[in-house]
Amino acid sequence: MPRPAHAPVRPPEDDLLRWAALGCLLAPAVLLWRGVPFLAAAGAACGLAAGAAASRMLIRRSRRLAALPRPRSLDAGARVSTPAPASGASAPLPTRGRAPRGTP
Repeated sequence: MPRPAHAPVRPPEDDLLRWAALGCLLAPAVLLWRGVPFLAAAGAACGLAAGAAASRMLIRRSRRLAALPRPRSLDAGARVSTPAPASGASAPLPTRGRAPRGTP
């Protein structure tokens, strides 16, 4: 059924968060039905709710940051370059904790 023209458009993450809320309610109910102790089901509900809340916060934050205008320096594709070694000089390669070959 199509939406009426006057209905406000919901962000797509709202549907995701509604499913997360349903899971936060449904999972403990299933655990209780299967005979898991109440405190374990309540702990699962709290863990799922914390995960859903953190996801909601991160989704909203990323949407808010995506809506901000970007500085021109980032749009121009500014690159960080490393300085070239001096002519004739060779820098030793990193060894990651082991002695380089040819040394005692």
